[in-house]
Amino acid sequence: MSIKFLLNGETVELTEGNPTVTLLDWLRETRHLTGTKEGCNEGDCGACSVMVTDASGAKALNACILFLPQLHGKAVRTVEGISGPDGALHPVQEAMVEHHGSQCGFCTPGFISSMAVAHREGRRDFDNVLAGNLCRCTGYAPIIRAAEAAAEQPVPDWVQDIAPEVSASALLPETSNELATWYLENPSGTLIAGSTDVGLWGTKQLRALDKIAFLHRCRDLQQIDDLGDTLRIGAGVTMAQLHAVLKDHHPSYAEMVRRYGSEQVRQAATIGGNI
Repeated sequence: MSIKFLLNGETVELTEGNPTVTLLDWLRETRHLTGTKEGCNEGDCGACSVMVTDASGAKALNACILFLPQLHGKAVRTVEGISGPDGALHPVQEAMVEHHGSQCGFCTPGFISSMAVAHREGRRDFDNVLAGNLCRCTGYAPIIRAAEAAAEQPVPDWVQDIAPEVSASALLPETSNELATWYLENPSGTLIAGSTDVGLWGTKQLRALDKIAFLHRCRDLQQIDDLGDTLRIGAGVTMAQLHAVLKDHHPSYAEMVRRYGSEQVRQAATIGGNI
């Protein structure tokens, strides 16, 4: 395993280890960044949400079902890194304090991560953005008010991550041709795109996986081509990408896709994996 990514602005390079260690376990057990919480450990509650940034922008993803190789060439910010290096609060953190958006606080780090992603990307559809984060005590009204209040504030410089340049890895094919070559040599191997399903093989079934290829760097599988009367959709297209395109072509199907999982799940899950 050879992977490289940014963690809260600092470069991390891992050259050995188990490729099916989740980001959540690694953060808490190896880096002692315990702000990211373990709730359901299956990608449903959002307590483990982190900000993950690549060339396509920032996304909120569930760290509990995100394997470390999936971060290769990306930037990660946990709740510890969403505040500034000098301790300055992010606008969404200030707004959560002002609007009393936290009670027991267990779910709050995940909410902060999702809110910070929405703030960075200029999104205002907060009911959608926060649908994958569960709060059992404060309720959503003050949290939504906090998100709305923070929306007008500028994006802090410290969350404007630029993902590092990386080299290819055997675990991480860059094209469908490279993937096909690997798969011919490893016909019983496991293919992992978003890991919204396979992630639970590890966290819930405790299965050991051997011979794995991670598909998220196969850009040629992530294209949507509008051919006029037909949409040609790559197997690696996420449900979030699919939703954005379907809104203009098939709005009723787009509405169904909007109800598929949560924001965090749609940003990771692929149409090929779903099929």
